[in-house]
Amino acid sequence: MALWTQPSQRFFRFDAFEADLWTGELRNDGIRLKVQEQPLKVLAMLLARPGELVTREQLREGLWSDDTFVDFDRGLNTAVNRLRAALNDSAETPRFVETVGRRGYRFIASVTCSGSGKSETTNRSRSSNRVYKWPSDGGDAVPLASAVAGITTAKPPADTPTTRWNRWAAILTAILIAAGAVGYGAHWRSRGWRPSLESLQITKLTDSGKAEAVTISPDGRYVAYLFRDGDDTSLRLRQVGARGETQVLVHEPLLFPGLTFSPDGNHLYFLRATPKDTLFRDLYEIPTLGGPEQKVISNIDSAISFSPDGRRFVYESGRPSSVEVRIANVDGSGDRLLVNLPGAAPDSMPGAAWSPDGGSIAVPAWMLHQKPGNVLDVISTANGKVRELYSGSREVGRPRWLPNGHMLVVPINSPSGRTQLWTVSYPAGETRRLTNDLADYDPGIDTTHDGTMLSSVQWTTISNLWVSPSPDALRGQQVTSGEQRITNVFFLDGKLALVNRADSALWIMNPDGTHRTVAVDAQDVNFTGCGRFIVLESFRSGTSELMRMDENGANAIRLANGTTWGPACSSDGRFVYYVEVLEPRWKIRRVAIDGGPAVDIAESPGKQIPGRVAISPDGRLLAFPYDGGSSEPVIKIAVVPIAGGPLVRKFDVASDINGVINGLRWSPGGRSLRYPLDKDGATNLWEQPLAGGLPKQVTKFNSGRIFDFNWTADGKQLLLARGETTGDVVLLSNLR
Repeated sequence: MALWTQPSQRFFRFDAFEADLWTGELRNDGIRLKVQEQPLKVLAMLLARPGELVTREQLREGLWSDDTFVDFDRGLNTAVNRLRAALNDSAETPRFVETVGRRGYRFIASVTCSGSGKSETTNRSRSSNRVYKWPSDGGDAVPLASAVAGITTAKPPADTPTTRWNRWAAILTAILIAAGAVGYGAHWRSRGWRPSLESLQITKLTDSGKAEAVTISPDGRYVAYLFRDGDDTSLRLRQVGARGETQVLVHEPLLFPGLTFSPDGNHLYFLRATPKDTLFRDLYEIPTLGGPEQKVISNIDSAISFSPDGRRFVYESGRPSSVEVRIANVDGSGDRLLVNLPGAAPDSMPGAAWSPDGGSIAVPAWMLHQKPGNVLDVISTANGKVRELYSGSREVGRPRWLPNGHMLVVPINSPSGRTQLWTVSYPAGETRRLTNDLADYDPGIDTTHDGTMLSSVQWTTISNLWVSPSPDALRGQQVTSGEQRITNVFFLDGKLALVNRADSALWIMNPDGTHRTVAVDAQDVNFTGCGRFIVLESFRSGTSELMRMDENGANAIRLANGTTWGPACSSDGRFVYYVEVLEPRWKIRRVAIDGGPAVDIAESPGKQIPGRVAISPDGRLLAFPYDGGSSEPVIKIAVVPIAGGPLVRKFDVASDINGVINGLRWSPGGRSLRYPLDKDGATNLWEQPLAGGLPKQVTKFNSGRIFDFNWTADGKQLLLARGETTGDVVLLSNLR
């Protein structure tokens, strides 16, 4: 017998919970729970087949057509986590929702369904259960799992309370609608240009999870993308619509993002690092269908953009505390400076865009001085005059002009930490959100010549907390579960705090993972702990602000504002040390936890931006990484007295190919410094003894990334926010 044999069956009961499918309500011991719509949809799907595995692929195939890709995985992961929270359930010891590997989910509790004086109990052995959807107009009943195929069964009785069913029927119907399409409801207007967002499609072109950058040919026939799997790096070409047909054009580890097709589509331009110093890159050209490559120009830091006649291109080159926007002929000759952007960060250059009429060039920049923040400037090609078209606190990606020249599509980082696509009108500078989904689009997008298709890389990050006997991380145990996105690990008044970007929340729990609570909203902010206080960097006001607040978000005090980041707390909890960019170099400053004037502690010995500040356990020393310039190795670690003064130690770092350090912490005993490095396809912790000597690798992971790490208060266990980041090429089509 089917789970719902007649529409009068309204309630599903399991344990102390009751789901009302007419009103869309979930109650626990009669108390109504506040549950969002998406977790309720997932619950309905699982209750349809209790005891059975409902695979992720089955859910995907039931909700979307084969040729359309929507980032349903991330939405499902978030919904399941929230559903478990509402049910007080756990992935480790589930009572209701069981995770089956990475295949899907199973509802494992006994379920009783009832309606008008009749009930039926199901268990794990029942396999024929179905949920039916009845239209409010009294039409044929449709099995939920078969609704897309149009399968129908008997009509409901005439006394069906359709008015009460309408609300829940709408929720169930929403399951059959591509969730991503809802996000594309932004209104796009500009002088007659009006894409049909209702017909917008997202098609997934790769499934390796190892795509890093992409460009599309002007006619839309080909995409070229960067494939990176550890040291296995290659430039690959794929014909749109011919799945599985991939040609490797270049294969070596020194390739970097910055791909562009020539206007006629016959040649492909790419960036290659110099063997002696990966910070310096050269531009190369290769025939699209393969052939000998040729070096075009040196010292380039961004993708190029061609003039409308295809005879010249524009590019960016980083300089200390500035960015040069330069123009060269297609063969690299006639290289000249168009304009210098003083105060622009030289490590943030996604690429410029030449307008269709040839009179303007749009350039995104991260401004460190004068007016800190992210801007989209438009530069006149005739006289180099710079005009700000857009500014904000979030990162701006590579812009692409639409054919009419009155609008650009621009990737902009959202408060949730994910990059979405926006439109910016020209010359008015009006912004409208184009996408509003769960995807994370790469800043380096590209469009076809007619503007009907757009290529991007969609990123997915899954990161969970692991605890292991220090330093043997291979024996660690996973504390959190599911598709979380934990990016920061720190302590708050003896409790463990985690920043989880999956639900944009700050979690606070015991070190063993018990008694988990959600403290404050984590959108648009970065956190660290300082005794009983939370110290955070907020970008909501249009510029970065350093704030202090209680665990529950109350009693907020602004400590500093400007271009600040990387704060660390003194061992006694009285002071916060942070980095601030000031002319002509950045400085490390100190401010009291209760506020007051800031004091300079150290000035940059290098020219580029450092990573996180680290305070020694005894509170005497302060360490920070910095860019040492063009000498090898590029990245160094400086150690200075906490009260200020000259360097007492300086170390060369075992650098990865990107030449960066994403985090720095002292060991529990204060005898060494540790930091994560990406090498050979995995992130591992490295250790630099304070007494000197070469750095050495501590952990021995063969795969995965370390997003953050810390130690328990006694220093006996290592905490790791560890997981994977995958990227695949997607194509957005039917833009007009």
